[in-house]
Amino acid sequence: MKRTAVVMSALVLLASQAFGGAWTRSLPAALKKAKDSKQLIFVDMFADWCGWCHRMEQEVFPSAVFQKATDDMVLLRLNTEDGGEGTKLAQQFQVTSLPTFLLLTPDMMVAGVIRGYATAPEFVKTLELTETKYRELGKLVKQEASFTNDYAKRLEMARAFTQHFGLTQSETRLKKLVSEKGAPPSIRDHAYYELAVTQVLQKRLDDATRSITAFGKVQNKGEPYERARVLQGQIYLQQGNLLAAANEFRSFKANFPKSAMMRTVEIILPDVERRLAKK
Repeated sequence: MKRTAVVMSALVLLASQAFGGAWTRSLPAALKKAKDSKQLIFVDMFADWCGWCHRMEQEVFPSAVFQKATDDMVLLRLNTEDGGEGTKLAQQFQVTSLPTFLLLTPDMMVAGVIRGYATAPEFVKTLELTETKYRELGKLVKQEASFTNDYAKRLEMARAFTQHFGLTQSETRLKKLVSEKGAPPSIRDHAYYELAVTQVLQKRLDDATRSITAFGKVQNKGEPYERARVLQGQIYLQQGNLLAAANEFRSFKANFPKSAMMRTVEIILPDVERRLAKK
């Protein structure tokens, strides 16, 4: 029994060593390699305490099916609790559960996100489907000139870029939609709100406020505008301006009593008012 246990331990160690050899643990190095080779980066976001992460490491990553599926990718492992690159990347892409796996482009767009453990065949199926969906966005971009007058499709594509954290690409397209005279008001309104969201995600809060202000000059009702007003209150909170946030949410309650966003406001406002009272 002891001999068997020793043999098994040795096999696990060898598998771990073989698994570790193909991976990098530096984001800048992975980005450079991906840019030079024009490849996607497969990122394993893990933590030492995560049991399912270790199962992925021991069972899935060494498998032939996984290695074949990722043969044309750069492999990167980052500890979400390292206080450095891993922690920052987890915060940037809102990784809140483990294991989580990111597919990144060389310019740091998120081609896809996969969460949780799966057996090697199941995981690879999900990985291939995720990559296929991202490639479809690339095909859509190549066809972009052919649907200039399809404003709904253009808005959909801008949203897709936001979902993939292609925020610069999304912002460029949304700015065109809010400024084009031919864009239907409904498309323009949604584009204004989405534009402010992309700027918040880039931590450009003043720019987001300017977009919401510009939105208010052409529209003062409807779901996109209501969402924009709530977003403005949240921007004030991020800036630490509790009084402005409270006034924004109070104004919202007075002006949009039947809004679908009212429940959100009723949750946030009492907390803001309590914090104000303590100052």
